Order: sequence, then C-alpha cells, then structure tokens
Amino acid sequence: MNLTRACALSSLTIASALLAPTPSVAQNVDWPLHNLDLAGSRFAQTDQITPENVHLLTPRWLFQHGVIDGVSNQTTPLVIDGIMYVTDSRGSVYAVDALDGHLLWLYDVTELLGGGRQQGYVFRHRGVTYEDGVVYSAAGSFMFALDAKTGEPLEGFGDGGQASVILDVLKQQYPDVETAISMGYWFTTAPQMHNGVLYVGSTRSESRIPGGHVLAIDGKTGEVLWHFNTVPQSEADQGWDIAGPTWNGGGREGGGIWETPSIDADLNMMYVAVGNPFGDSTLREGLNLFSDSIVALSLDTGQLQWYYQLVHHDVWDYDNGSQPILFDMEVDGEPVKALAQANKNGWMYILNRETGDPVHPIIETPVSTETDREGEVPYPTQPIPHKANGEVMEPVSPVFPTDIPAEHAAGKMLVAQFTPLGQDQIFAPGMGGGASYGPIAYSEDTGLLYINAIDQPFNSGRGPKGYFSAYDPTTGELVWRQIFEGYGQAGAVVTKGGVVFVGTGSNTAGYFFAYDAMTGEELWRYNTGSGIFASPAVYMVDGQEFVTVASGGGSRGRRGGDLILSFALPTQ
Repeated sequence: MNLTRACALSSLTIASALLAPTPSVAQNVDWPLHNLDLAGSRFAQTDQITPENVHLLTPRWLFQHGVIDGVSNQTTPLVIDGIMYVTDSRGSVYAVDALDGHLLWLYDVTELLGGGRQQGYVFRHRGVTYEDGVVYSAAGSFMFALDAKTGEPLEGFGDGGQASVILDVLKQQYPDVETAISMGYWFTTAPQMHNGVLYVGSTRSESRIPGGHVLAIDGKTGEVLWHFNTVPQSEADQGWDIAGPTWNGGGREGGGIWETPSIDADLNMMYVAVGNPFGDSTLREGLNLFSDSIVALSLDTGQLQWYYQLVHHDVWDYDNGSQPILFDMEVDGEPVKALAQANKNGWMYILNRETGDPVHPIIETPVSTETDREGEVPYPTQPIPHKANGEVMEPVSPVFPTDIPAEHAAGKMLVAQFTPLGQDQIFAPGMGGGASYGPIAYSEDTGLLYINAIDQPFNSGRGPKGYFSAYDPTTGELVWRQIFEGYGQAGAVVTKGGVVFVGTGSNTAGYFFAYDAMTGEELWRYNTGSGIFASPAVYMVDGQEFVTVASGGGSRGRRGGDLILSFALPTQ
C-alpha cells in the first residue's frame, strides 16, 4: 500500500474514533435544577466529550430570544426529556427543542410583573427550576408555575399561576404595603425544588431592603410555608437574640440572597449564602449578622441551625453571590460532609455542613481600623482561611492590588485588604472582583473544586482578569490556575469525561473554554462574540452529549445579549 495513503487512512481512522458515536439506543441525560442537583455540584455524568476529542467541538445550534435590556444574559439552561428551558433578563420563560434549538413555547411575564425600570426593576434573571412536569420561575417579585409541555399556568398556584410570595410575607410586618417593589424586593435567582416545596431568597440590586427573605413555598398552591429574615428587624424575627445586638446604631439593611440555596435532604437542612449589609455604615456598628454569612436552616420549619459569617461589618460590597456547594470528602482519614463558599473578598471557605465549623483553620486576623470617617467603627479582625498545614490558603483572586498602570497609581495609595474606605485608595478585590455569582463546581472523580473569579482592583485604571482555579479541598492547596483577560464571573461545569467548561465576560469577546479537569491544560476555546456571564450546562439527547451556554453582555453586562449556544461533537 502507498505509504502516504496508509498514513491518511490511519489519520482518518483516528479522527473517526474521536467523533461522537452514533447512538444505538436513545438516551437522555437531564440538567433538572439550576446547578444540576440539590448540592449544586455541577458535575455532569456524561463522558462522550473527553480531553482527546473536545477540540472537535462545534456549535450545533443557537437560539435568540430577542430581549436585550441592558444587562447580561445570565440564565443557566435546564434540560428535561429533550426540552430546554431558559429565561431572558426579565424572567420570561422559553421552551426550546434541546436537539435543534427551535422554539416550542414562550411564557412572557413582561405585562405581569407590575413594574419596569421606572418603578425600580433592574431586570436580571438566572433561570428556572423543575419538578413533576412543572417549570417554576421567580421573576420580579412573583413566583410563576407553568406546565412544562405547554407553558400554560398551573391551575391552583396563586392567582392564575402567579403567586405574590414576597408581598405575602411583607404584609405580615407591613400591612399597608401594596407592592413588594415599593420596598425594594425582587428575585434574581432560580428557586431550589425538593419534595414539592420551592426554596428561594429575595434581594434587590445594590439597594436598601430590611433584610433578605428566605422563603419556603408550596409547589401546588404558591402558599408561603415559612420564611426567615437574614437581617432580623425585631424580636418577632427569628435570630433576633443572636443578630440584633450586632447592629448598633439603628441601621438594619441589606442581606439579600443572590443565588439558589443548597439542600442536604439526609440532614434535613438547607444552606443559604447571604449578601452584604447596606446603608450608612456609621449606623450599624458591629458584626452585622447574618449579612455575608452562610446560614443553615431546617427544611421543615426554617429554624436556624447554624451560621458562619465570612466578612464582618462589610463596607467593601463583599457579597456571597453564589450557591454554596455541598460535597463529601476525607480529612485525616475521617469522612466529612463539607460545604464550600467563595466570596467576593477573594477567599474560599470550607465548612462542615453538619455543624458550621471550619474544616481547616479559619483564623480571625487583625486588620487595619484607622479611618478618617467620623462615626465609623471598623471591625478589628476578619476570618482568613488557612490550609490543612496551617499556611494561609491561596486566594481565588489577588487580595492586594497588582499590575496597576503607573500613570494611574500616581497620587493614590495601594492599601491592604480590609482597610477602611478612604480617599484615593486602590484595593483588591474591588467591589466587582473576587468570586461573584459564578457557582463552584466539584468533580467526584478528581476530588477538585473549580472556581472562577475576577481580579480588578478598585480604582485601578485597568481591565479585569479572570482567575480560574482548581483546589484540593482535603488540603486546601491550589492545584492549577488559568488566567485570562475579561471577567471571570461565570461558573463552570465539569464532566465525567474529565473536561471542565467555563466562559469569560469581555467588552470585545466572550470566550468559552474547555480545560483538562485534572491538569488545567487548555484544550479548546470558542469566541461567542459577546461576554459570557452565565454558567453552562451539559446534557444528552438521543445519545449525544451537548454543552450549552448563554452569551450576551460586555462591560460587566451593561450591554445586553440574547444568545443561547449548544455545542456537540461531529457525528459519523
């Protein structure tokens, strides 16, 4: 045989082996909850796409919903039985065929929200949840329940499939309130779903609210079963005896919930990541509990089980913006039910989710308290995570300003983290930095946590960098890291095939990356044409594996976008 032809045939054989196999039996693998499962693992049990063939990945289809409201496209697609469910920035729900992307139905909530930009809504929406043939969407300040096949509102749920759940709670304390938006409340996140009950938290973008409400809602009726206020306002609120004395001066605002809670059904507990306090910091001397905390609540009653605060007396906008991730591991030969949370302060915290105790040392470390602001009383220590060996853990993004342009550094001060705010400071992480709302992913195979974060020091005069890192939670060691231009603001997904996918936001391009889950080697990238501020999902339809992600946004999302992309390997 001609040698050239033999080599060509050999190459063809190898290439063919890398293609997606032709399925002999139809097989679907769903993505049924916002971050895949109750634990928020984002670990897809699919293995067609591997480090060896991921370079062949190409777009299979795209869908555009056509709504651009000036914020980034942040939805995480759900896929059940070959149907994909996505939302636009307002919270309208779209059902599309997950195999080819054609629209099946649309439920438009625009007219139902009862508010727009002039009324205070800054539309932002991150997806839906599903159970037993019903799709649930928390949009505006309402909960919607829709038939998954038709998009028709669920009979008996609230008023025509729309339940005013936040308003129902607020009226218990503020009987004269007419709308939830008038007090600054809405939803940004997808609800969690378990055994017929919806669990969701409320917030408002950078505004004053008298505490973020965690709600448990009956999935059939829309009735609120219980609620928990993250910033107790009076003795009538649970946790007042703990949190009340930590707000000295009268201000009790903030504590919104930006993302989906996690659930451990065996422990009968749910875990909520609470955002930062708000308002005049001179009117809230103290720790300001339960802001910037992980709060564990009973699934049945909402009773407080434990809490852990990650930032004391926050004046830097260091939210907990992502869903806590639950996983099991061993430490010194002993099993540990663990929880990990990455904060906008640049640190990752690993806790025992049964007790709330740190798995590795978290040391209250003295910080600067010198301030020129009259009436400000900074907190003297902050909790800093350490590795199992006692060394300080490598942060998920720099916690001291680096790479500052000389012309911008002139006349300004580079200050250490947790320095009280002052004039002409440059500090890191900036208010838009650290680990934002992108969730952590965890692989049962590698045993690693995958975290995307932003490095953009405040007042630095330079663009952002994405820090995408893999950590070994058993030791707290950084295993590998990739640094790229643009905002590392979206979460990742890791697969049984050993590939981890993550996107980056940018003013010029939104690259979608694939890395080797064990080594961090870059294997593939695709320019989506606009920033990626959404977390991807992985699914299978008719035996073929797809990776899907929403794209749209730049300049941290001030330009909107409306694109959903699905990628797959070529078929034989």
